[in-house]
Amino acid sequence: MENKLKERREEMGYTQEQIAEKLGVSTVAYHFYETGQRNIPKSTVNKITEILQLNSDDIFLPCNYSLR
Repeated sequence: MENKLKERREEMGYTQEQIAEKLGVSTVAYHFYETGQRNIPKSTVNKITEILQLNSDDIFLPCNYSLR
């Protein structure tokens, strides 16, 4: 999960500080989400998916996982 969030954030040109501000959380809290040190609340997952233009499967499923 953590690499997916970081990669997508960087692809979109955001800093951790910018994402944290958009989410209404501290930079430290977002850093913990991104590094997997803290579980992401469902309401925050929804915000992250909107900001980073992802779906929750993109965040939580392993990179090599296929839904087929």
